[in-house]
Amino acid sequence: MGMKPAGSINGIPQSIIAALMASGVAVSCGYAQETVTLEKIEVADDYTAMDERRDNSIAKRIIKASELTQYGDLNALEILKRTPGVTIPDGKANRGAPGKGYTVVMVDGEATSASTAHRGSPLEQISPDMIEHIEIMTNGSAEHTAESMGGIVNIVLKKPKSQGETKFKGSGGVYGTSATGSVFGQREGKIDRLNYLLSVNGSDTTRNDSASTLKTGGATETSEERDITVRNRSLSLATKLVYTPSSKTKYLYSESATFNRTVEESGSTIYPDGSKMPTTQIDKSDRSESLMLWSGVSGEHRLSGDELLEWKLKIHQLTDEGESVSIQSLPTRSERRQSEYGFMRILGAESNYSRFVGDHFIKTGIDLRRSNQRDEIRRSANGADLTFASDNVRMREDRGAVFLQDEINVGESVVVTPGIRYETFSRDFGTVSDIDYFAPSLHLLKRFGQNDTLRASVAKTVRLPRLSQMTTSVVSSLEYNDLYRPDTTGNPNLREEKALSYELRYEHFFEDKGVAGVSGFYRTINDKIENLTRLEGGRYVMRPYNSGRGDLWGMELEFKKSLSAYLEGLGIFANATVQDSSLTNTISGYTRPIKQTSRVLCNIGADHTPKGYGFTYGAAYRYVGGYEDPMDESGVAQTRNGYGTLDLYASKRINQTFKARINLNNMTHAVVETTSRYSDGGGAFVTQVDKERSRPSVLFTLEGKW
Repeated sequence: MGMKPAGSINGIPQSIIAALMASGVAVSCGYAQETVTLEKIEVADDYTAMDERRDNSIAKRIIKASELTQYGDLNALEILKRTPGVTIPDGKANRGAPGKGYTVVMVDGEATSASTAHRGSPLEQISPDMIEHIEIMTNGSAEHTAESMGGIVNIVLKKPKSQGETKFKGSGGVYGTSATGSVFGQREGKIDRLNYLLSVNGSDTTRNDSASTLKTGGATETSEERDITVRNRSLSLATKLVYTPSSKTKYLYSESATFNRTVEESGSTIYPDGSKMPTTQIDKSDRSESLMLWSGVSGEHRLSGDELLEWKLKIHQLTDEGESVSIQSLPTRSERRQSEYGFMRILGAESNYSRFVGDHFIKTGIDLRRSNQRDEIRRSANGADLTFASDNVRMREDRGAVFLQDEINVGESVVVTPGIRYETFSRDFGTVSDIDYFAPSLHLLKRFGQNDTLRASVAKTVRLPRLSQMTTSVVSSLEYNDLYRPDTTGNPNLREEKALSYELRYEHFFEDKGVAGVSGFYRTINDKIENLTRLEGGRYVMRPYNSGRGDLWGMELEFKKSLSAYLEGLGIFANATVQDSSLTNTISGYTRPIKQTSRVLCNIGADHTPKGYGFTYGAAYRYVGGYEDPMDESGVAQTRNGYGTLDLYASKRINQTFKARINLNNMTHAVVETTSRYSDGGGAFVTQVDKERSRPSVLFTLEGKW
């Protein structure tokens, strides 16, 4: 592709790659944070995730490791799509997991971008077997980033344990008619004062889906059928080392490397006015490679029985490149090519200090980070170079943050957690931009007896445009360009979003570790960022804009309970989010809903473990409600139908070492149907119906532990 320096892989010198591989670099997309805890957060052996959720001063859901693997999800991205209220983008695809706004995703407390500028998500490289549990905080706090609009998801990775243990898992099956498989191995143990964890994860997955588009405008009608095959192969290696020279000091070294290769091939055939003779035939291939390197070293020092000092140094790097080729064979032959190269590097340092003072638990800290990003794109049509100077972009961001948070015990039943965070940013992407702000927060916990809690919180949150949202480079959809497949680019004039988020939650905890809860939330957002698609120079181009002032409100319901009193070993869970929104353009005064906000999201499921059989089976159904967006500022109205997915599983303990599982996913053959209405720029009014059809999958898994 002509963009890599000599003697390098994806822009990284080969000598560095060899050294990293020799040291056993990590799979873990981040580094674990072993904790030398104060007495306040030391956890007893019988202290469960539900106990932690009940007692934490800041509202938090905790998803245990056993719940993460039972439905056969191959990576953290698939897991998070099942989580109610969480918004996770889906790489290049149009289908995602809508929730109540944006959600920050962290790995061991370290913020990570959910997607890169052009391609997949780093979360796709985290195996469920690497995860200890997932924490979901529904409102921001001073301790974490102020960019917590919609809450925070923290993926807590497994840490080395003292006892030696070896794990292996192999999975194989089919998605539709395409083979898929993965292997995972892990060894952990202890040598004197050194704990270690080594792991390897490899996967080879293929998806074969179909899609269609029907356009009706005036007296004409065209239909398009597409077959899409995506093959992804990845290899990850991991090392974590924890050295404990004394009971008061602990050091952690962690490093990671993940190599990923994806090939996507699609064929589009277009038919006019119901004819069986195609007028257009386009075949497209997209090949990409990425290399992700994350490393860090951290230390924890118990200064006294009431004081803890923590520090962390880190370097994260992600390189991805790809080439797309589109060949049109009908009505005439033409060929378009596009090469993409992206590079991102993050250098950072942070430190936290915690101390008990009477009824106060005070925590303060500082965080410094520098980010560099480079986007390069080259494109051609029939051999003619169509690259512009604006397609090669270099961007830099420096950020600093300091916070102070106090957890105050008021009597036996009330905990108040006020905090304030100050953040400052400097960006250079051709022009220099400086931003700073204060982000205060306040959380209240009121206990009613042992099993009932009332929580209230308010937090100021900020969402800065990602560097990828401000780039001037244009990713072309190549030959075929329409409202559903536009060219994409950024907007260097974007302003940050600022919001106030309010939440009130009541929870009842059952004696069998179940929970029932109800909560309400409201958020007001200034300078809401939305993607709008417009005709520019005869092509549809999607870019982000500050659309106006937004409001989002709704209610969440949750229920999780054992029903063993009725049937031994039976448990059920259910949750639902009901929400609504509005957005007012500050210039025109036009009011409409926030784009692509589903009214209803819900999950329901059941698990049964018959006594004495070592056998468990269960089912889960997820429904993503549709939305109806009236005409926006670009003259586009859009409606999406709701869709649901049904997943089934069964697992059997073979002996003390081995366990087998079968997963049957997407048994409902989910179809995402989107209807758009707009003007084609020539005065004709067009109705476009796009359908994405997915297929069921079957996965067999054998796992062992020694």
